[in-house]
Amino acid sequence: MTIKAATTTAVVATAATPRRRRASGFARMAAFLLVASVVLADVIRVCECRTLRDNNYRLQRLRRDDKSSDYMGDGTVGDEDEDSEEASPDASGSNTMPSILTSGLVVETIEGTTVNLPCKIANASDDYAVIWINGTKSIMTAYYSMTTDPRVKSGTQSETSAEYQEHTLIIEQVTRMDSGFYTCRITTTPPLEITHTLRVTHPAKVLTVQAMGSTGSLSTGGSKKLAVKQGELVQLVCSVAGYPEPTVQWTRRAKYHQQPHQSTSVSPDHDQKDSASTSSTVVVSNTNEVRIDSVVAYRDAGYYECSAHNSITTGSTTSGSGGPNAANAHMGIELEVEFLPDIVVPRLIVNTGETYTAQMACSVQAYPKVKVTWEKEVLTPNGPPSSTPVVIEGPNSRYDSSRQSATQNTSQGSGNATAMPAGPTFVLRVKQVQGPQDFGRYRCRAENRAGVSYSDYITLTGSPARPQPSYVKVKGKAPELAWTVDSWSPLIEYQLQYRQQQDSLASWTDVKPQPQVVETSTGGNAGDERRYAMSYVFGDNGQPQQTAGAPATVPVTLQHGTTYVARLKARNVHGWSDWSADVVFAEASVGEASGASGLQQYCSTALVTSIVLVVTALVATATSAC
Repeated sequence: MTIKAATTTAVVATAATPRRRRASGFARMAAFLLVASVVLADVIRVCECRTLRDNNYRLQRLRRDDKSSDYMGDGTVGDEDEDSEEASPDASGSNTMPSILTSGLVVETIEGTTVNLPCKIANASDDYAVIWINGTKSIMTAYYSMTTDPRVKSGTQSETSAEYQEHTLIIEQVTRMDSGFYTCRITTTPPLEITHTLRVTHPAKVLTVQAMGSTGSLSTGGSKKLAVKQGELVQLVCSVAGYPEPTVQWTRRAKYHQQPHQSTSVSPDHDQKDSASTSSTVVVSNTNEVRIDSVVAYRDAGYYECSAHNSITTGSTTSGSGGPNAANAHMGIELEVEFLPDIVVPRLIVNTGETYTAQMACSVQAYPKVKVTWEKEVLTPNGPPSSTPVVIEGPNSRYDSSRQSATQNTSQGSGNATAMPAGPTFVLRVKQVQGPQDFGRYRCRAENRAGVSYSDYITLTGSPARPQPSYVKVKGKAPELAWTVDSWSPLIEYQLQYRQQQDSLASWTDVKPQPQVVETSTGGNAGDERRYAMSYVFGDNGQPQQTAGAPATVPVTLQHGTTYVARLKARNVHGWSDWSADVVFAEASVGEASGASGLQQYCSTALVTSIVLVVTALVATATSAC
C-alpha cells in the first residue's frame, strides 16, 4: 500500500457520518497508527534497496582489482610447481607402472587353422602377473597353463626390445567351440587389460525342428511325422547354428497337389530330388518359425523343411549340387492333418435297365485311413425315410464293391466337395438289376478317427438319361433342332416345349406332333443302352402345335428377329427323364446368316473393285490429256 492510498483511507475514516463522529477516540487513534505504519514500511524498503545497490557496486570493484593483480604477477610460484612435478618421476623411476601396447582385435578364421592372439606389455615387472582369460575362465599365465587343452599354448616371451615384452596366446586347430572373447590382463590395481574377439566361421547347420501347439510342445513319437486335427494351432520352430549368421527359410511340399496316380503320402525318409517333379514346393516363411493358427488339410498338409544357409554352406540338397556341409543344413517334418472324410460323387444320377449291371461310385479323401460302406434309402408310408446297409458279402448278395486308385478327375454336385482333389474311388456294383427292388437312392458312408461323413444320394433309375442337344441347323427358312437320348428300355413318348427367351418359365408351349425319332444304336460301342436321335423343324406351318393343357392346336409361327429356347424330355416304362438343357434358336439361323454374310462380303468386294477401276481409268485419261 502506498502513502497516497493510506492517506485516502485516513481521509475516508475522518469524513464520517454523524454517527461516525460520535465514535470513540480509540477509533481515530487506530486510523492514524495505520497511516504511520504504512509510511514507515515504505521508508524501510527504500533504505534496503539502496544498501543492496551499494554492496553490489563494491563487490564488482573488488573482482576487477583481483583480476588486475593476477595479470601483474611474474609467475614464480607456478614455475616452482612445474619444476617439482617434473622432478617427481625422476625421483621414483623404479616404480613405473606397466602398460599394454596392443589393441583389442576381431579375428575371423576357418576351422582347423592356428590363431595367435598378441599382447605386448611395456615396463613389464615381476611385481605384476599377466593372465589370459577366456570368458570368465583363466587359461594361461606367463609361466604355466591353467587348462588341460593341449591346443592352447603360450608364445615365447621374447624381449625383442627394452621397451616391451610379448605375451602371445596360441590356439591350434581351432574349432567353432573356440569362438568367444580372450582377455590379456595385468594384475595391477586397477587391472589393465585388452580383449580379442575370436570368430571361427563354420557352415550353417539345422540343429532341431520342434513342433508347438496351443497347449505346448507336440510329440512326434520319435519320427519325422506330426499328426494334428484340423482347426488346431501349429507352430514349427527351427534352431540353427553357423558363422557368419545363417539365413533361414521354410518351404512346404504340398501333399494334396501331386500328379495323378501318385501316392498322397510322403515317406519320412523322403528324397526331395525325386519328388520335386511330382509336387509343388512353396516358400512359407523366411524366419526360423512357421505359425498356422488353424490348419486346413488340403492347404497345409505336407512336408515342411527348414533350410539354413551362409557363405560357408554352398549349394542345396534339392538340386543335388551341395557340398559336404549341405546335408546338415536341411531338416524337415511331415505334417499330417486329421479331418473328416471328404466325399465327392462323380454321378448323382445313374441310368440303367432291368437285367443289366449298374455301378455307383464316390471318391473319398481322408486322413487317417478311412472305412467306406454303402447304404440304400428305405421309404416308409407314415414316417421319414431311413437308410439300411447294403449287404455286399455272402453268396446270395446281388452287390459287390471295389476300390480304385486316386484320380484328379473333377466331379459334380457333391455338397461335400471342397478344393481338395479327389481321393480313391469306391465303387458299388449291382450285379443284375431286378427292377423296383434295386431302383432307388444310395449313398456311401465314410468313417475314420476324425468322424463320419455321408455322400449325397445317388439315384439309380431305369428312366431315360437326360436328352443331350445335338445340333441346330436351317431347313429351308425354318431352324431344325436335334437331340439324342440314351435309354435301357424302349422309349414310349417325348415332350417338346418352346418359348420366347425373354418370357417367364411358366410360358412354355407344347409342340405337337411328336418329333421324328430314329434308333441309332442298340448297344455295342454305345454301351448296353439304346441311343435315340430325334429332330424337329420349327416354323413349318404343316406341323400343328398345342399349348400345354389346351385342347386346340395352332401352327408354329416364329416371329422374325425373336430369340427362342426349346427343351425336350423322354419317357420309357420306368418314367420320365429330366428336361434337356435349353437350346437357343431363331428364325435366322446360323447357316442362313453365314450365307448372307458371304454374299454381302462378295458384293462389297465387287463394289470396291469397280470403284478402283473407274478411278484408275480417270487418272489414265487425265494423264494422256496432259
